[in-house]
Amino acid sequence: MLREIIDDIIEKLAENQVSPVYSAFDARALDRKGSSFFTIVGINSFESSQPIYSQYKVYIPFKAEIELTVAAPDSYSMTELYDYYDTDIAPVVFDMSGLTCTLSKMGVKFDNNIRRLVLSVRIAASGITSAERSNL
Repeated sequence: MLREIIDDIIEKLAENQVSPVYSAFDARALDRKGSSFFTIVGINSFESSQPIYSQYKVYIPFKAEIELTVAAPDSYSMTELYDYYDTDIAPVVFDMSGLTCTLSKMGVKFDNNIRRLVLSVRIAASGITSAERSNL
């Protein structure tokens, strides 16, 4: 279920010309992710509730804390990094159907390993996933 949530966010960002976007499960080294903006999508915490059964489907309510890490190009300022997140990423994530999202934490720091500014965003999200009910 975690990979599905991450993949859905990556797909929506790609549909809206935000690229490159990587999963937190991607094993590619940070220094090989390019010299322009790049975004990493992960899940910091996840909690599912009691399933709800219908005749043909099983619905599973969940709460998750989505973690977005956005790295800026070498010479970009903090303001430019925030503007990029505000105009290109936030509208896509907060408008995803099936998810209710609220910003829970945001911070920027200089990452010495990749020598760039990195914006870390945590978003509290809730939603319901569904699966076909098997006929066992």
